[in-house]
Amino acid sequence: MPCNHYRAAISARATGTPLPVAVTEQALDHHLTSCLSCGRWSKHLTTLRAATDDLLRRRRPAGAPPKPV
Repeated sequence: MPCNHYRAAISARATGTPLPVAVTEQALDHHLTSCLSCGRWSKHLTTLRAATDDLLRRRRPAGAPPKPV
């Protein structure tokens, strides 16, 4: 399976949405250990997501909903 299918699954995992039907959790984990490019991409995405969430938490005005819509 091409990396773009796994990258869609990586994005889904990072956002907490369901993985694409063609990719299982086990297959994704295996691919991440065997494909250095996707492994790096996953780490960068996770870091970016954490930084963005942190920034949103610090800039959220009092009384705002806990997550952006």
